[in-house]
Amino acid sequence: MLSPNELSTLYTIISDDSKTFEIIAQNFQKFYGKLEQFKVGITLWFLLKENLLNLIQRLSSFYLLYDIYKQEQVNTTPFIPLLLDSLENSKINCEKKLLIDLLDFNFQNKISIKEFIETYSNDEIKVPDMQSYWKNHNTTKEKITKEINDWIRPVIYDNNGNINNLSKSPENMPLFDITSLSNEEINFNYFEPNFLTYYPNSNYPFYEDEPMWILPTLKYDFIWDFTMSPVQENLNNLINRPLKNKSLTDEQISYILETIGENPNILKEINFTPDSIMKLIEKNDDLATQILFKISDYNGFEDYLSEFLTKNWSVNSMKVISKIIQRIELPDIFIKKYLQHLMDNYKNEKKKESKTRLARLTAFFISNLIEHEHLGKNIIPEEVNEIFNDKYKDDDIMKLKKILNKD
Repeated sequence: MLSPNELSTLYTIISDDSKTFEIIAQNFQKFYGKLEQFKVGITLWFLLKENLLNLIQRLSSFYLLYDIYKQEQVNTTPFIPLLLDSLENSKINCEKKLLIDLLDFNFQNKISIKEFIETYSNDEIKVPDMQSYWKNHNTTKEKITKEINDWIRPVIYDNNGNINNLSKSPENMPLFDITSLSNEEINFNYFEPNFLTYYPNSNYPFYEDEPMWILPTLKYDFIWDFTMSPVQENLNNLINRPLKNKSLTDEQISYILETIGENPNILKEINFTPDSIMKLIEKNDDLATQILFKISDYNGFEDYLSEFLTKNWSVNSMKVISKIIQRIELPDIFIKKYLQHLMDNYKNEKKKESKTRLARLTAFFISNLIEHEHLGKNIIPEEVNEIFNDKYKDDDIMKLKKILNKD
């Protein structure tokens, strides 16, 4: 599939919601040549099928799978079944809207992903008759002919790893006649991007030059190894101790941070999710902050940041974000969204004491970052003015008002 660098580039391309679909496609074309695009498309197929992408990445990926073949004179593409299947099962309005427009070749690509989500997230999208879509796909997809030239020549490897073509051997086996297969067995519907996997040879379990074709008509028994490595198991046990109200020694904390620093992806491997880091923040905010520092260059860091926008405010989470901003240059759009999120919490808070406390902490949070030049006044949302409208007399709130009014 893709190398780690190629995969990192792909994640960067599909994760920027400020870009229009057109720009995302242009960046994709810039980094991946025509011959590579089908391979990248297969990768996007797997990521979508396994639900490994957030909404922004999903919308970008669906558009790229469409854009790859946009200029081709074809009636259908290998990725149409994925778009149809996703449309049938999607519960997200803006995703359904995008898929319908792509399938109808009626999509306006000059809108940014952020604007697209905001425009169609609340609209009730009615899905058309899927049978007609599937019928059109099945009618227009390419058929395999039963020509004599379509015979399949058996190929095997010798002991040295070289290919022996049986059709050239003096005592070769007869060529396999494809005309002996039924229409169902040679239908292109089977040949979707998830039909190919590397088959573990008993002698060479990691020999990746022997692809095996997986067909739905055949049965295969796979044995999956779900056990963790010793390093993964140790990290999993230690990092979850605070969540069980158990303490950590300095030596154990050092081990956690060193292990994550060497391999940031290990958090995903042990299923320590963005939701897990938010729980850790409430139990041990110092450790959570250090972990976030360790993965700040990791391409999954944005997912951990985004989790702050889904949880209710807390003193610990505000402390963590403040420390991160002071050390790492976060995107202005995230900081603005986070401040808006705090103000949403403020508006929805029913208890007067909690509301007053949040107003004071928010004012202190913003003032401190501005004074230390970690935050520009230009990215502070207008919603922050609501804490001034409520006429608090708190020193921190009055200080922030003075800072914001200062030229």
